[in-house]
Parts: sequence; structure tokens; C-alpha cells
Amino acid sequence: MHGGNIDLLELARVVKDGGSVSEEEFIELMQGVLPIDSLKDITPEESEWLFMAITWLFDYTLLLWEFHRTELNKGTTYLGHPRIPGSSGPFIDTMLTRGKSYARKLVTV
Repeated sequence: MHGGNIDLLELARVVKDGGSVSEEEFIELMQGVLPIDSLKDITPEESEWLFMAITWLFDYTLLLWEFHRTELNKGTTYLGHPRIPGSSGPFIDTMLTRGKSYARKLVTV
């Protein structure tokens, strides 16, 4: 397959929509991005850091996706919200994607 370390963007380019990659190939590729086998040995604090890093990256990619869809004038929506790529679920507002006004709304709820 691919072997060795690859970055996340390269993983995305290889996997694309997932249709051309088997589950085993995906896991092998994922191992090149993140040592999945060693995750069971991380501390609870490291687990939290990993979760936060992945969440921030996910939020950033949603923001990027939304920007590109708007730029191309192809705002795909689900019940009036931008659609998450590869999902039929709703876009979920976060502080990163909606800024300080959203954060203030969260605090006053």
C-alpha cells in the first residue's frame, strides 16, 4: 500500500471518499498518520489533549469546507445549516466556527 508516515492531507488524497480503500488499507494508512496501537497507553490528560487537537482540526476543516462551498456558490444545506461533508447531519456551531458572539451566547444560556 503506502507505508511509512504520511500527513493528514496526503491521507485524505489517498482515501478520498473511501470507496477505493479497504478497511485494512485505511487502518494501515491511518497508522502512518497516528500510532493507533499506542493510543491505549496514553494518559487521561494526553487523551484530552488529543481529543482537543482533533476537535480543533475538525472545526477548522468545517470552516474551510463552508468557505469553499460559499466561494463556489454551492452552499449545501441541511435544514438551513451547512452540511458536513460525507454526512447527512447538521452543522454544529462551535466557538471556533462562530467566534466571540457565539461564545457569549453559550455563557449566557
